[in-house]
Amino acid sequence: MGPEGDQEQQQSLARRLNSLFAQVRWTDAHGRQREYSTAEVAKAVTADLSHSATLSRSYLAMLRNGSHTNPTLSVLESLAKFFDDRRPPGTPPITVQWLVTQESQEDELLRQRLADHQVRAIAMRAGAMTPAMRKQLLKMIAILDQDGTPDSSPGE
Repeated sequence: MGPEGDQEQQQSLARRLNSLFAQVRWTDAHGRQREYSTAEVAKAVTADLSHSATLSRSYLAMLRNGSHTNPTLSVLESLAKFFDDRRPPGTPPITVQWLVTQESQEDELLRQRLADHQVRAIAMRAGAMTPAMRKQLLKMIAILDQDGTPDSSPGE
């Protein structure tokens, strides 16, 4: 992989870490949803006795801003575990592979949408349909679709 690919993967790790910080939340004593701070995550990861990784606030901040780009597997495993243990119910698991794999914007959007239980149920039902039934379903959706986007033509 060339330097551009390395840089893209590094930015991807920082972007994914930051998206986890934005999406995985805790509830305070007043019932408000709060983001975990970099210091809170570093402290919790270090205190977790189920692995040997230790993580300082400054090191995690460097991972988040992309200035440090080559974490050890144990650091990645511990971060994935921290966020996976606290992820909202019904959302996809957070794994080391997810943290380091490059994903197109379209794949990421699909993953985000499939996190919704109703969207997944519709997709599962559509996957079991015949091609003719799916074509009919797409025609019905096109009729219901009010945004008028040209790329939502039925039968494709």
